Amino acid sequence: MPGIKSSYEIAMEKIKQMGIQEPAALSQELKGSIERVRKEYDAKIAEKQIMLMGEENLAAEIQFLERERERKIKELYERGGP
Repeated sequence: MPGIKSSYEIAMEKIKQMGIQEPAALSQELKGSIERVRKEYDAKIAEKQIMLMGEENLAAEIQFLERERERKIKELYERGGP
């Protein structure tokens, strides 16, 4: 009787059955670029929280910065690096 498979193993089997390639490992350069973007936007968000404390548009400003951060990270993934 075969052993019990982990959720990860089952998911990887399904991915292979669907003809999807396994994701490639990220290079150290790409990881560093992503980390720089995250730190940059964390700082921008903290700055907005201080500058707009108690204002109605604070949540909207933070959401905008979070979307921009994710957009830039997605661009890095798609290009494969900086």
